[in-house]
Amino acid sequence: MEQDYIRKIVDHPAQVQASDCSAPASRPGFSGELILLSVNVDGTVRLAEAAAGLVRRFVFLSSVKVHGGDSGSGAYEETDALRPEDSYGRSKLEAERALTGIAARSGMELVLIRPPLVYGPGVKANFLRLLGWVHSGLPLPFASVRNRRSLIYLGNLVDAIARCAEHPAARGPFLVSDEETVSTPDLVSRTARALGRPARLVPIPPALLRAAGTMAGRRGEIRRLIGNLVVDPSRARRMLDWRPSYTLDEGLAETARWFKSARGDPKRTR
Repeated sequence: MEQDYIRKIVDHPAQVQASDCSAPASRPGFSGELILLSVNVDGTVRLAEAAAGLVRRFVFLSSVKVHGGDSGSGAYEETDALRPEDSYGRSKLEAERALTGIAARSGMELVLIRPPLVYGPGVKANFLRLLGWVHSGLPLPFASVRNRRSLIYLGNLVDAIARCAEHPAARGPFLVSDEETVSTPDLVSRTARALGRPARLVPIPPALLRAAGTMAGRRGEIRRLIGNLVVDPSRARRMLDWRPSYTLDEGLAETARWFKSARGDPKRTR
């Protein structure tokens, strides 16, 4: 069954419909962690096992979260310890390890892409919330934050995936990101500019933000907003000659255009 699906993807990709895929999130009794394991591990393993012998290379979209959630004063590299801190990161690492075993047994080439936060048209979760906050014009308490974050625009990630699929030297893990890192207040300011809104930032000490986040049960969310998470993409640039095609501001402009269009904003950019 799975091999028939792989052949369908390879021979007739346009015929593959959403109904061909299982949707564990819609099944009763599935918790968040079980859904992650079902999709990120079980589904990936089934696909890889079916693909073995049919495809030369398997490219897996993993996550920087297999390394952890805070890079400290440095930047994560592919050789750094694998210490995921949440269910999502643990599921991605489990999938990486299972795929490594399948590749070793079958001789299939394996590439692991570990991106940071991905933004672009269709973005959801934390970045979508940030867009909503900035668009609302409400004051945001991040003016005193001095952190660094790596991001990757969707168009740059797609380009990196294509490069990993095609380049003869693509093997093993690759951390990929936009050209520049950004602080949270700088990201807010540049997002506001892309949305055509004022950036209203107020100075609140990061220690108070952490305390407020802990009291509100949002410690992880605050940590992501004020902590450091930087990746070093030099291996991809050195081995694959890969450079991001879009700048951060270009990516934010495309994201803002989508966001305003999706909201039906009559003043959306064109």
